[in-house]
Amino acid sequence: MGGAFAAAANDATAAYWNPAGLALIDDIEITTMHAASNDLQAYDFVNLAFHTESAGSYALSYLRLGVDGIGITDASGNSYGTTTYQDQAGLISGGWLLGKQFAIGGTIKFLKTDAYTASAFGFGSDIGLLFRPTKEFTIGLIARDYTGGSYIQWQNTPTNPTQVLQPSATLGLSFTKELGKRQNAGEAQVPVSTLTINLDADTLYAGQALNNYHFGVEYWYKQFVAIRGGFETKGLQFDNDSFTPSAGVGVWAYLFEIDYAFVSNSIGGIHYISLITRL
Repeated sequence: MGGAFAAAANDATAAYWNPAGLALIDDIEITTMHAASNDLQAYDFVNLAFHTESAGSYALSYLRLGVDGIGITDASGNSYGTTTYQDQAGLISGGWLLGKQFAIGGTIKFLKTDAYTASAFGFGSDIGLLFRPTKEFTIGLIARDYTGGSYIQWQNTPTNPTQVLQPSATLGLSFTKELGKRQNAGEAQVPVSTLTINLDADTLYAGQALNNYHFGVEYWYKQFVAIRGGFETKGLQFDNDSFTPSAGVGVWAYLFEIDYAFVSNSIGGIHYISLITRL
């Protein structure tokens, strides 16, 4: 969906997209996801989210982005085995309702990078808000590294520098419309179909005098099968380096939701597969 989810986040993955959305879950959810790009870079995500009756909802998450099997050679071309470059993050998140229309959430991030013999460790934090003025319309806002940046300290390098992840903000809009009359599904009534349209704008590239824009559409049929599409673009530029389209499908059966997405970019494509379990 083009990464447009700041206002639509309402499941366990809200820990990443907008922690305020955790306040909307009412059960226990376990999420796993794997993504691969050009058989080189792999991205993995796993988390556990749960709801409490009086103290909000919480999530524990782990992310890894890495490239394995990197060859080690000297100037003469002699091989000395392989190594791995990886970024890892552990997230502790919470979301709380503030009345019927507002929700607030926050995330504490523990960050680690490994690059051959060098490594880095740091901390960060995000804060998110959701406002639902009507049943169909939601506004989301998330400030990442809002305390002035996340600071990552390198070790085992010639200078051991401190890396700073600059603050960024994302504003999201989400509109959901039920299509057709609701029908009975067991003990609950579900809409024949729903259509959701999301739009996000963030300051990720503000240093380049550009904003990053995300647009996504999701159509659910009987809350069973979903079709999704969208795109991401830097500064409303639609050239090959700045425009990233995506599409995907999902199936929700009993306690499980399985989703697949493909994101196209200038160097190939990324395949995402995820599983959400609701208990």
